Amino acid sequence: MQPRKLAWVSRCLPIPTFCLLLWVLYPTPRHALKPAHTNTTSTATQIDLQLQGSLIPPYSLTAILPLTHKSISTLEETLAPFLKPSTHLREIIIVCSQPIIAQARTVLRNAFSVECEQCPDLLLHTIPDRLDEHSGVVNAASQVSTEYVLLMAEDGLLHEDEDTRNTLLHPPATSVPIGPNGTNSASANGSCIVTSGSPKYVQYLYPPFVMPTLLAGKKGPRRSGIAVWADLSEHIAGNHPDGIGGIVLSTRTSPIKSPWCSTSGPEIDNSAQYPFVQDPPFFNEIQSDTCSSSEETATSRDVGVFALLLPTLEDFRAILPVVCSLQRQGHRIETFIYEESSGLSDAAGWETRSFTSKLCTAPYTIVFGNRKQRSPTGHILALEWLQGFGPQPDIVIYPREDDKLTLNLDVEISRADGPLQTIVPVRIFREDLPYSIWMGSLSLTEWRNWNVPRIDITIITKDRPHSLARLLTSLSNGRFFGDSVDLRVHAEQSSDLATMKTVENLTWKHGSLFVHHRIVHGGLLPAVVESWYPRSNDTYGLLLEDDVELSPLFYAWAKMTLLRYRYGDPRNRSPLMFGISLYQQKNIELPPEGRRPFDARKLFINSNVSDPITPYLSPIPCSWGAVYFPEHWREFHIYLALRLSEHSMKINQVVVPGVRSNRWTKSWKKYFIELVYLRGYVMLYPNYPDFISLSTNHLEVGSHVKVRTKEKEELFLVPLMELSSSRNVVGLLDLPGSTLPPWDALPVLNLTGCLTTLETLASQGRSRRTDLTGCTSEPQPHDVQDLMCIKQTSSP
Repeated sequence: MQPRKLAWVSRCLPIPTFCLLLWVLYPTPRHALKPAHTNTTSTATQIDLQLQGSLIPPYSLTAILPLTHKSISTLEETLAPFLKPSTHLREIIIVCSQPIIAQARTVLRNAFSVECEQCPDLLLHTIPDRLDEHSGVVNAASQVSTEYVLLMAEDGLLHEDEDTRNTLLHPPATSVPIGPNGTNSASANGSCIVTSGSPKYVQYLYPPFVMPTLLAGKKGPRRSGIAVWADLSEHIAGNHPDGIGGIVLSTRTSPIKSPWCSTSGPEIDNSAQYPFVQDPPFFNEIQSDTCSSSEETATSRDVGVFALLLPTLEDFRAILPVVCSLQRQGHRIETFIYEESSGLSDAAGWETRSFTSKLCTAPYTIVFGNRKQRSPTGHILALEWLQGFGPQPDIVIYPREDDKLTLNLDVEISRADGPLQTIVPVRIFREDLPYSIWMGSLSLTEWRNWNVPRIDITIITKDRPHSLARLLTSLSNGRFFGDSVDLRVHAEQSSDLATMKTVENLTWKHGSLFVHHRIVHGGLLPAVVESWYPRSNDTYGLLLEDDVELSPLFYAWAKMTLLRYRYGDPRNRSPLMFGISLYQQKNIELPPEGRRPFDARKLFINSNVSDPITPYLSPIPCSWGAVYFPEHWREFHIYLALRLSEHSMKINQVVVPGVRSNRWTKSWKKYFIELVYLRGYVMLYPNYPDFISLSTNHLEVGSHVKVRTKEKEELFLVPLMELSSSRNVVGLLDLPGSTLPPWDALPVLNLTGCLTTLETLASQGRSRRTDLTGCTSEPQPHDVQDLMCIKQTSSP
């Protein structure tokens, strides 16, 4: 048995003997039930989900605790049951209102002052002003990334006995909520169910209880106060064939004082209401082989096999957060350490060990043998190890710097009849491993497309050598995670000598370098538009004017978002997305009355968006650091050529009504906004706290800025995301559920910064197209002549 599995078994065995084997029968829906005398044996064949006593997968549980003015004094005591090593609880989310968040941080620092291996992570979320602590918990539950969630009231598990606590923190894998408090009446006078040690099905369950996260839905709570729990139970029961809202599993033999239901009155027998559903039986013992089968619990998910070939244990420690994230998703992770030796021996070989951290316990295999021969022996053994274990890996991660291993492995992968022919090689610079935590959020589909997208970086410069030097410095500090990236520099005809000298002295180690110097002055519009053209539909252009500065993580943000929204789940791909902004909007410039301040988080809070920290979609093209998509950029080239030629309309024709860009006569963005408006296109924008971005603009004097003042610069200057692995620093995964949201969960804004929908944007564009051209047909994708209703005539 592997060390990782042994660690899990050791946590499973102490679970009390009353742990449940919960199974749920799904008969015909209630409206079609047969009379009560119907033979119930026939319904046993209609089981939709049988739970065979196995616990939930490792690290698949999130606990959510509300914090109030009243409960903050007992917070340390309330958290005590959670501050122990756990193989099931991944994180604790504490939700509280803004006025007490500072006090909460102080208490939490004291509570977490002692280092604890394998203890859950702690997250502190602010409850939107419109929500109370109950609806704040349900709202947070709808956003977590783990498969199961433990929802609690402000007293947590303080009033539960030890058996109930253990079951809630190490729950069985159930398809319906389980907890100690329930009733069959939505009324406050409804009687609490007393189980007397025998679990009962109920319509309403109240905190604390554990449930699959999917049952929380994505719309958030409808009401506030304790009515939230009745709403949630009704939602769950309404989607269950038998109207079951949960299972009461407490071993209490008499009611306790409860705010949820009446503690007096007879217990309601629910057997008549659910004639074909038996009470779930007890499961007296969790067997060790059940606990060690975490791989089998995830067979229905998008899981794969990852092989890591790393030179040293330090490299393994650096990438461990990614390993732990992949483990929590159910992936199989195998690691081979091929340069360090575990001992001296005449014979070369390897042995398996495990590394334990606060995040997880991860096995690895390490070479043993004669240290004088470890390098060549290590490379050979690494390939033998990779070829020898099954099943075949989907992804192999190894250092880009190791030329010998890369050469040998590339040869093996390239062999059509070799055992590694279908694996995806992921070559990462060792120095980038400590900053790779974002890679743990990728799905297997996204990993499989790791090598498909290519990002070309283009710099447009003229006569700002100091600005150019600052941009190039930030670019050289970027982390590219082993990818090859080509750099293009486009210098205007009027570029000064200092600028040209800077360009001539430029070196670029991450790919090819191309320099273009115009001999006829073109201006900013052609300088930008002609600076890049895609080679394929998997080539993307990052356009940078020289007064931009980059975060070291700019490439990680671009790659992470491209993999999610261009190469991930098909439901997250949309032809309406034309690019990805590195810059976070601090102002909206398009209202006709002029520029106005903009804060996406405040807008989302005030508009009751379920999670105000989410990235969002906007039709405004960003010129201060953005990745543009190939199909849309080609379409823009053709559209701009038609507009400038006045083939279909006069150059002064207003295409987009009521926006300030109509006055930007020399700006490429004016025409891109026109195309975006007619098509209903959108760009993805980041939404990190305090406007933290992956690029910023220094607003240097140039074509569009005649006078630069400190006040004006502050309107556009935003802080850059730091290169840090500290949990106290804002990072790429400070996102809802620590991952990029699904496409349909992204808020959508219009050109003036107001919330709208993709359907509304598309409808406005179609209507405006009809006004301009008279055409009512659906325009063909990326066909500009069809969009502008230009009839194509065949040549004779």
